[in-house]
Amino acid sequence: MKTMMKSVTSFTAVALALAGCGGTSGSTTEPARAADGNTVRTASSDAVSEAAHNAWQDGLAFFNQHETSDWDSGSCDTAASKFENAAEAQNKRFPEALYMAGLSHARCNERDEALSFYNRALSVNDHYCKARVAIGVDQLAQNATDAARQTFQRAIRDDIACTEGYVNVAMLQRQSGTAAQLTEAIQNLRRALAVNSTYLPALNEMALIYYSQSDADPQRLDLASVVCRQAQLINREYAPIYNTWGLINMKKGNINEAIRLFSRAAELDRGNFEANMNLGQITLSFRGYEDAQRSFARAVELQARNYDAHIGLGMALRGLNRLDEAQREYEAARDIDATRPEAFFNLGILTYSYRGGAIEHLRRAKEYFNEFLAKAASNPRYADNVQDVRRRCEQRTGRRRRLQSAQCRPGILQNIDTAIEALAAMANMPATPAAPATPPAAPAPTR
Repeated sequence: MKTMMKSVTSFTAVALALAGCGGTSGSTTEPARAADGNTVRTASSDAVSEAAHNAWQDGLAFFNQHETSDWDSGSCDTAASKFENAAEAQNKRFPEALYMAGLSHARCNERDEALSFYNRALSVNDHYCKARVAIGVDQLAQNATDAARQTFQRAIRDDIACTEGYVNVAMLQRQSGTAAQLTEAIQNLRRALAVNSTYLPALNEMALIYYSQSDADPQRLDLASVVCRQAQLINREYAPIYNTWGLINMKKGNINEAIRLFSRAAELDRGNFEANMNLGQITLSFRGYEDAQRSFARAVELQARNYDAHIGLGMALRGLNRLDEAQREYEAARDIDATRPEAFFNLGILTYSYRGGAIEHLRRAKEYFNEFLAKAASNPRYADNVQDVRRRCEQRTGRRRRLQSAQCRPGILQNIDTAIEALAAMANMPATPAAPATPPAAPAPTR
């Protein structure tokens, strides 16, 4: 499963970026001091006041507290307000705080508010890497891939130490799949690691690239595992690396280990969409419907407009015989993207195989399958499913029929038509005449 990684660093790294020396104070109050005694400074080299630094630390503590639990609109607004207070205490010239206010809103998918703060951060420092990359990540979420690539490349041009920019460019290069792009992606990741040798998103993306190359070169899978081990030694709490490691073990056939690693990723980061999706997929494949339902339900919470998450949740619910809930999930997927065929296929299966087989259900199932064919027939990805739905076998009688049935298995639509004809014929059959009443026995003769 394709993995999308976050473009931001850990927030300890954000705080450390404020420490430095040189420049002119941008505050009229006493500047804050780092542990080494140096003045704490923003990315724009302005000295940070004590009041702004205290507000920043308050916001950071609150943010990190909710990163390990859950976010809601109230906590997102509170975190954003705390960082905005830090910016206000710095005469609004605190790009890191403005960026973090935007990121707080992003945690609750409050897109407009997040973008507003990212742009405010760039108005203070037009070369501020994190805010520029965050805008690129938003563009990716809107499927504006070319615009996102240009944004990431600009972030790198503006700041050659922009590790996030290098990693996101490498991610797009990996997704292109060409050998030349993969080679350049590795180079971009090495540039990021030259800036910060322990930058975990770069190591995670490198492992994903080696994983993607393993079909052509199986040894790359072992190399990917080595990179995952290296990342784990740096930080055992970094969730994305466990998700990547799970993918590697899936490909190696180590299913139990893959489940353990996906579970670890989801445990460490409840917001890790990919880990929940992968855990749902693997448990679903072994008919672990309850586990799959929990994982896909969490994925839907994280990305309510994700088509595949709704389909996965519907399949798990169908396995639990919660048919009405399954139908709602398939319909939610259909409403998200009516051009994709999977929802129609699953609605057809649900209605045909699980709804009792009445004529009205069979006819509705036939409508779903025809809609599936209209959307999937020309796509080779669905060739097997298309064949299973529309295959027709010639009807014969006697011994020739038995031979024909051994050579051809009717498709779903033909089976539906046959069932409808049989049910209609049964409904039209005359009632069986009642047997004549038994005449009463003659009375016994009187003696």
